[in-house]
This record gives sequence, structure tokens and C-alpha cells, in this order.
Amino acid sequence: MKYLLLLTALLSFNEISASGSGLERAAWVAEMKLDLAKLKGPLLVADLEAKRENRISDLDLLINSGKYEGKQLERLFSMREKVLNTELPSQDQINLRHEKKIKKLDRILKDPMMRDRKRLEQRKRKNRRTKRN
Repeated sequence: MKYLLLLTALLSFNEISASGSGLERAAWVAEMKLDLAKLKGPLLVADLEAKRENRISDLDLLINSGKYEGKQLERLFSMREKVLNTELPSQDQINLRHEKKIKKLDRILKDPMMRDRKRLEQRKRKNRRTKRN
């Protein structure tokens, strides 16, 4: 009987703590992403070129490993060709993408639905606390 009571208490505590943090965590992650995007600023074309070269060398390593055959090997070759044939964007395009990303993240944070959800979650938590007492 003691173990059943203890198990019930642990399970209910786990449910309460897991359900309350979901929306707050989502809002915190969105704020963190926005802050990081603002602090880092847009990428440089040289950074994209370095990423591209790393991706090509990784694909070459996989192709030359001898581990893949048939369709898998063909897929690796096509991935490599796709990376080689894609054009790098200009710095203006990169800056524009960065600005759009910041505006989108800012819009998500200011979304009235998110604020209403926060209020609803806070009310639920407050009601849970008063019910326990």
C-alpha cells in the first residue's frame, strides 16, 4: 500500500512538471534563437564556401571508403554533383535572408496566440497550486 501511494505521487508529480514547462520552453527557445541570430549577424560568403568544401570532402570520403555500393553509391555521387553545381548566394542575398529570419522569429515571439497560450498555462499552473493547498 505504501509503495502504491508513493508511485502515484511520483507519477502525478512527473505529469505536472512535464506539462507545465512545454510552452515556456518553446518561448524561451524562440527568444534564444532570435538573440543568437541578432548577435551572430549574417554569414559571409567565405563561410558558405568553407561549408561547401567540407561537405564535398565528406562526400568524397564516403564515396572512396568502399563501404557503399549500388543505389547508395549512386546517391552519394548525385549528392556530390548537386553540391558542386549549386551556386553560392551573393552577400546581399545572404543579408536579405538573415533579415527575413529575424523578422520571422520576432513575429513568432509577438504572436498573440503565443501570449494567450502563456496566460492560459499560467492560469492552469496557478489553479493546480491552489487545488493542492
